[in-house]
Amino acid sequence: MKNRFLILSVVAATLFACSGDSMISDDFNETAEKRKAVPFKVKKLAGTYILNGDCGSATLTAIGEGTVAHLGKSAILEEWCWSGVPTDVGTRSVTFTAANGDELRGTITSIEYTSPLTFIEGVTIEGGTGRFENAQGTITEYVEISQPQSPTAATGTFIYSAEGTITY
Repeated sequence: MKNRFLILSVVAATLFACSGDSMISDDFNETAEKRKAVPFKVKKLAGTYILNGDCGSATLTAIGEGTVAHLGKSAILEEWCWSGVPTDVGTRSVTFTAANGDELRGTITSIEYTSPLTFIEGVTIEGGTGRFENAQGTITEYVEISQPQSPTAATGTFIYSAEGTITY
């Protein structure tokens, strides 16, 4: 009788252990189902840029503020390191920081100049922090810069807008 009880206990424990794995899988699937693609939009974000020669031929750092869909009032930091050749994308990154500190990060993958002071950039979203930790997506940035009258000036202002889709 004790042996039957022992065998039934072992079988029950084994079944219970197996059912625990499916609970973990259910949690994972539930989290994956919560991730939805949402529109990403920036109507107008404005800021300043600084251009210097620290990296290769040129380094540009652009800092701005504005309202971003799914982030609210946000700051943007865009950093470029490139040869100075207009068709060279170089190494470029963008980070959006929401008011609560969550970051959404991307890499600029293409650039098209529509005039000497306006351009369109393709961006691949590659994660971030907080609620954007595993974010993915693509956005298109539209940038217009304003350069001071002096052709040797290394600073100026920019107006930025963007649209696309992100999943987080």
